[in-house]
Formats: sequence, structure tokens, C-alpha cells
Amino acid sequence: MTQGVEPSDNVPLADYLALLRQIAPAAEAGARDYLAAFARRCGRPLTPTELRRAMADGDGDPALMALIRANHLGDRAGREQLAGQIRCPGKVAR
Repeated sequence: MTQGVEPSDNVPLADYLALLRQIAPAAEAGARDYLAAFARRCGRPLTPTELRRAMADGDGDPALMALIRANHLGDRAGREQLAGQIRCPGKVAR
């Protein structure tokens, strides 16, 4: 194993999303919303490692956690509003 690389850093995005779906369908749906919003706002796709960190670091990225909750509650308007709160690392969002 390469030093500094965790095994979960090598999990393909589709596999990670499938694992989220097994845990809770709202987690997968929220992650998919987060991925789409990140790509729109930041001009690039989120990597699987970045998604994992957004999910797991501390209490998780607040926008991602809120998107998961909005999916759980079926709050479509909330999901759309939250998508506009995604932060782009290192630059101003579009």
C-alpha cells in the first residue's frame, strides 16, 4: 500500500454510491445531487476521494448533509436551494 493512501481512496465512484444506497437510499440520492451541483458550480467533477471526505470528515460537508436530509424528506425545493450552496475548493463558485 502506498503511504498516505487509504484503501477507500481507490473505491470507484459507482461502487461508493452503491454502498451509500445500501446504507440509505437518501444518502445515495443526496450524494448524486451533490456531485451534479458540484460539477455545475465548480466546472469539474468531484472525485470519489473528495466525495468520501465530504461525507466523512468531521460532521460531513454541511451542504451534502443537508442534501441527504432534503432527499430523505422529499424536499425538492430544498434540494434545489441547497445545490446553490456547494463550495468550490480554491476558487469562487460560478
